[in-house]
Amino acid sequence: MPTEFEANADAIHRKLNALLAVTVQRLLIEDPSLAAPRPRTIDQLLSDAGLRQAEIADLLGKTPQAVSQALSRSKK
Repeated sequence: MPTEFEANADAIHRKLNALLAVTVQRLLIEDPSLAAPRPRTIDQLLSDAGLRQAEIADLLGKTPQAVSQALSRSKK
């Protein structure tokens, strides 16, 4: 079982990954000279960055069920 420090460090790591993913996605969209990013919803982008569904729901002001539905739609 991870210690409280390890759990906090893991949560920080996931959020930094998400911040980096969003920043890179925005850069790719805004600069046409770079490769076009693959189309993804913000829910999928944050999930791919390692955030849990509950964390995504909290960040986006959604319910966990709404995030789950958005992720299931984007996988089809």
